[in-house]
Amino acid sequence: MPRSNPDRTVRRILWWLCLLVAPAVLIAIELYHPAGFTEQPGMYQFLSYAEPQAHHSALDYFGPQWWFTLHMIQTPMIGLVAVGLWLMVEDIDSGDGTAAMTFAWLARAATLVFLVYYTVLDAIGGIGLGQTLLTVQNLADAGELDLRQVEGITVLLNTVWADPVIGGVGSLVSRIGSWAAFATAVFAAAALVLADRAGWANMVPLLGFGWELQVSHASPHGPIAFGLLIVAAGWLRWSRSRRILA
Repeated sequence: MPRSNPDRTVRRILWWLCLLVAPAVLIAIELYHPAGFTEQPGMYQFLSYAEPQAHHSALDYFGPQWWFTLHMIQTPMIGLVAVGLWLMVEDIDSGDGTAAMTFAWLARAATLVFLVYYTVLDAIGGIGLGQTLLTVQNLADAGELDLRQVEGITVLLNTVWADPVIGGVGSLVSRIGSWAAFATAVFAAAALVLADRAGWANMVPLLGFGWELQVSHASPHGPIAFGLLIVAAGWLRWSRSRRILA
């Protein structure tokens, strides 16, 4: 059954919101998302203070309030990107062949895993950690925590950050979310090519997005990933428009 004009309009708006606006916002904030500070100088030691110069791949770092704010923005933007990835394959069905439909459903399943585990990661290592750092600083400034207590909290937070299951870097949660992003890109690319919705040249930026995001969402990989997603989505939209007009 053909979709109504309002239905097509809503999907068109969602497409550009999820695959242009959200990735563009993520590019902007991830340029200020530092990386590689776990071992040197340590998570707490680095994230607790503003770094006015370029450090650990980021253009700048504004302190724990920025860490909290960055992830408050990042979490819903990742949700929109997940919706956009779903939209890429949402009209592929049995009429496009069993292989295309199978890969489309695998892409949808991987998108769900990506969304869930990235949200968990942002909640623990982003929003929750940022607010905890601010709380520790406020209590220390108010004299309610002495130096020895702050040192104990530092050890605790650094240990949780490096935890192999829920930690902020290299953990099970992080790796599941990252590899799910790559799997989504691979399955979606295969589905779109098999359904004759795109060529492999168009899908190269989509695969690049998945790989870069699998490496890291922090700078520089995150901005590269979301830039490639914009290219892939724009190219795919242009290709579909040409087919409709042809």
